[in-house]
Amino acid sequence: MNRQTYRENIDVCSDSHVRWLCCSRCTHILCRLDQDWRAASKRKLFPPNQAGPLMNHLNGRYVFEKLYCPSCGALFNSEMVEAKNEE
Repeated sequence: MNRQTYRENIDVCSDSHVRWLCCSRCTHILCRLDQDWRAASKRKLFPPNQAGPLMNHLNGRYVFEKLYCPSCGALFNSEMVEAKNEE
């Protein structure tokens, strides 16, 4: 199996026929290369101030989203995303 870095903690793994994205720490397969790895990730949402106290003014408008490997918990991505109002 061949492996190349795709982004931090995610690799492109391949054999002679298929290419997919996998966790670089535990090699858990997330999805095929042409699919969205975010949908295969474990997602946790936090209040903005989890990124630091200066983010308090974002409460109610944004959340701090972290995406992890569903197998080993390696962090794939963290960013502020717009909060979705559930009305």
